Amino acid sequence: MIETQILGLSYDLWIGAILGTIISFIFYSILACARKAYRYLATSRPPLLILGDIANNAEQCLIFIRHLFIQDTTSETTPLLEKVPRRGVGRVPNVEDLWADVDATALANTLNVLGQVGKKRNIQIIRMSEDKGEWNGHIIVIGGQSQKSFDFYRLMEQVFYGMDNTNIYDVQTNEIIPRENGYGYGVVLKAQNPQRTGKPGVAFLVGGYGTLGTEAASYYLREHLNELGREFGRKCFGIVVRASISAGVQSVERLKQYDKVEQIHE
Repeated sequence: MIETQILGLSYDLWIGAILGTIISFIFYSILACARKAYRYLATSRPPLLILGDIANNAEQCLIFIRHLFIQDTTSETTPLLEKVPRRGVGRVPNVEDLWADVDATALANTLNVLGQVGKKRNIQIIRMSEDKGEWNGHIIVIGGQSQKSFDFYRLMEQVFYGMDNTNIYDVQTNEIIPRENGYGYGVVLKAQNPQRTGKPGVAFLVGGYGTLGTEAASYYLREHLNELGREFGRKCFGIVVRASISAGVQSVERLKQYDKVEQIHE
């Protein structure tokens, strides 16, 4: 029996070579897809775990921010001023409603966090001065020393740290967190909101003692969302951070000796 050959190789060898090439291509394609899927899960799953149902675009997220106002914008003694490059300082007319710079920065960082998990809809920003006691939803409170913040410490569950007018303290032991001069201190708290109808809601507080503390807490949450997700997952937690006043917000560090996390008993 004469075996047919192509370029000196039998049909069987050619078929084997072609099949081997196809199988190798399929194998490496699957491997490449698996690597992409792993990278996607490694970067997206931790933030999704930590934010929980807040990330669901179908569910309501309420963000509370402190609201300030100018009592009399027509007064020459208390005008609202702005600094304009190359023109100097000028008066701003017809503006009465304001947010503090630090709170606005913290709000921007918080929206960045939501954007990292694809949260684009059902986000409502509520001025604390116009809050009628809204708790029915997933909530984020910006700032640690407003009345809404004090209500958060009292009404939410699994809250590990609180703040009064002078200190940050451990809710369970009332131990005061010591502070060094030259630093601004802040907290990031994840708790449960039992005020939400049906399933308890997710509740975050991002705030600080002093202006730098709030900004530092929100910056740390933004920049370390993956890390926090890997460490705490779906659990409630509380962390304390601080940033050097002279070095600025990007010097923020987490004081891990104060980490608190919900203990789930199987």
